[in-house]
Amino acid sequence: MAEREQVRLRERDRTEEDRHPYEVFFSTFKERRDLANNGQVVIKGKDLPWQQSRQGRSKYFLHMKAKNRAVQDWMLFQKDIQTESGAHTHQGGLVIYVTRGAGYSVFDGVEYHWKPGDLLILPVKPGGVEHQHFNYDDTQSSQWIAFIYIPFLFQTGSMLAQVKEQSNWREMAAKDPGDDGAGAEAGGDGAEEDPIAAVTRIIGERAGGDGG
Repeated sequence: MAEREQVRLRERDRTEEDRHPYEVFFSTFKERRDLANNGQVVIKGKDLPWQQSRQGRSKYFLHMKAKNRAVQDWMLFQKDIQTESGAHTHQGGLVIYVTRGAGYSVFDGVEYHWKPGDLLILPVKPGGVEHQHFNYDDTQSSQWIAFIYIPFLFQTGSMLAQVKEQSNWREMAAKDPGDDGAGAEAGGDGAEEDPIAAVTRIIGERAGGDGG
């Protein structure tokens, strides 16, 4: 009985020690090493859903809250612009590579036109950059991919302000099947739902319930 009590006390002390900020360094570094060694290396776009938000329709390959990725310091997402995105302000330092369609972006009131193969650089400026994206391809939606280095995002203040929501985004979320048909065709998912994708699904369900 006494021996069992000593074991229990040792386990309690170990648990309290593990919660110490210094010990958290060790557990955090170990988690990152484990993910680097065992995390997902190949992320297939066909396995990822499109997700509608107030800023637009996106597919997230890397995200600051994504699980099981071998790298945790990057955000990488694809944007599908059917008419226009929402408008928001955040610090620059990211790049956008255009893969389909034709359109333009407005950075702090200045229009920059783009087509496939073009690279957009969001500049680093005091107070960040207000920006919005538009599609003028009559035959299809336009698409681009954004690359964001998260440590730089944090170092420059991590600010994000929504200026304007994408038009009818809640209705679009309610109808969007999440597949690569750009919202035109319904398709099966077949994969386990990602926690981030669940947010879009819930928004869509609520929008459908509110709008009838």
